This record gives sequence, C-alpha cells and structure tokens, in this order.
Amino acid sequence: MNLLLIGAGQLGSRHLQACLKYQNKLNIYVVDNSKSSLDLSEMRAKEIDNLENHNVKYLMDLSLIDEISFDYLILATGASVRYQILANVLKLFTIKYAILEKVLFQDLQSYKYASQLIKDNNLTTFVNCPLRVYPFFKEIKNKYISNKNKTTLKYVGGEWIGIACNSIHYIDLMNFITDEKLISISTERLDDGYIDSKRPGNVEFTGVLDASFESESCLSIQAIKGSQQDSIIEISNGNYKITVDELSGKYCVYDNETLIEESHYDILYQSNLTHKMIEQIEQTQSCELIDFDESVKLHQEFISKLLVHYNKLLESKITKLPIT
Repeated sequence: MNLLLIGAGQLGSRHLQACLKYQNKLNIYVVDNSKSSLDLSEMRAKEIDNLENHNVKYLMDLSLIDEISFDYLILATGASVRYQILANVLKLFTIKYAILEKVLFQDLQSYKYASQLIKDNNLTTFVNCPLRVYPFFKEIKNKYISNKNKTTLKYVGGEWIGIACNSIHYIDLMNFITDEKLISISTERLDDGYIDSKRPGNVEFTGVLDASFESESCLSIQAIKGSQQDSIIEISNGNYKITVDELSGKYCVYDNETLIEESHYDILYQSNLTHKMIEQIEQTQSCELIDFDESVKLHQEFISKLLVHYNKLLESKITKLPIT
C-alpha cells in the first residue's frame, strides 16, 4: 500500500512512527519543504523496531514522487497552507482515503472549496480529533452519559491549553459523548486582547469559550491568562460527575457527590494511534475519527465566531484567522 504523509514536523513525525507500526508493508512518502523537519522524522522513524518492514522516502517536493496513486494521505501541515496543499495533491495523484489534521483551515471559503474538492474526487476523509477514539471516553459515554439529561463539559487550564488551536478537540469530544449537534459558540466571555501562540505567526486567546448543543448540553473551555496550571476536564450528566486530570490520566467518578470510582486511564499518543485508524479503514472502509463533513460543521461555527472576535480586537475585516 502507498501512503503519502505531508508535514514531517512534531506531529507529522509521530504519525510516521505510528504508520511504521502497521503490520503490513507500506510504501511511505514523507514530504516537507523543511530539511530539519524531514531530519526529525527520519530520526524518530529509527526509534521504531518495525522500520525495516516498510519502504520510506523523504522528499522536499511533491514533484519528486514517482507514484500516481495512494491508498492514504495524511495531511499534517499547518492550517494556513492545508487547503492549497490538498488541492495540489488531488491534481497530481489519485487518493482513496485521507486523514487531515485540525484546525482544518483558517478561512471560511476554504471549507466550502475543500468540501467540493473532496466530493469531486470521491475522497473518503476523516479529521484527526482523536479523543473520541480513546477507550476511556467511550466508556464514559456508555456508562455515565444519558440523553435523558443534559451534559455539561468544562475544560479548564492555564493559558498554555490553547483555546484557538485545541478547542476543536473538546467540541468534537462533546459532539461524540452526547451525540448532539453543535448549535452555537459564544466568545462573549473571552478576554480582550490576544497572546502570541507558541507556533510563530499565530495567535491565542484567553478567557472562556462557550458552546451550546441541541439538547441544552453545554461546553465551556477556560484558558486562565498568566497561569500555567494543569488542565482538568469535568463532565456532568444527571447524578454523575467525572473529573479528569488530563496530564496524569487520573480520574474520579462521583454519584451524588459520593466517590464511586478512582483510577487512571491510558493516555494515547499519536505515535500509537494512526496505524489503528488505517487498520480500521482496511477492515471496514471507515474509522472512529469524525468524518470530514461532520467536522466541517463544527469547524465553521468555531472559526466564524473567533474571526468576529479577532476582527473586533483589531478593528479590521480580515478573512483568515491565524490559528493552527
């Protein structure tokens, strides 16, 4: 099978490590215009015992590829160039399945164009918001979430949690555990101003982002300005409350304020996930990640509301939100 991985940096190199754990032989083409990113991927690939069972090529340009069709595309670039790269790839190659990184795109037009492009090319596409794949969150959904009650999810941490770059993970998780559609996002409780992202050229926000879902369930994401405190997830439904220390994996379950379960869950890293998604697709032509069309609905509301907020801060009318 042929696999094309575009974007070989921190996240792309972890995708590569996972792909190398796939049981069957893969012909993997890793493409990045940064030599240092390709070097990072090559170094991390050597950490995987199964490396010799695959063919891996590291290239700086798509024009150097000698294949015309790929079974899989993994697009792990930054959001600012993702649409253009997707369009270029689909001009050059035939692709069966794609996994795209989030945030998908920075401007609303790209969602419209990409949706049409994916449809025209009959490309089965998923978006990499993997919290819904965690056995822990699947168990929480099955044991403690009832659609007879509204669900509340609160995610709180220091400013490092990244409202701009990471909120979509928790919007997606909420969509998964409740099976409810996203109705609206509110930026009213965000702080005035913005801070520089750790990713150059991008911005971050602090304060509270609120999201409402169709059966009155609600999500709040709070990044505390100036704080470096650890991140906590709190999920409530009826009598149940689940608190999760995200970095340690420790969780507690309460029933009417009485502790009924306390343990740790396995934190799944990208280097142990991507090959499992490929295995699922090979077996079922689908996987547990959200499909592109459903993720677009979540992204569009998120991007549109943050764009309005950002333009108010700048007193401008820009159409691209610099987040990734």
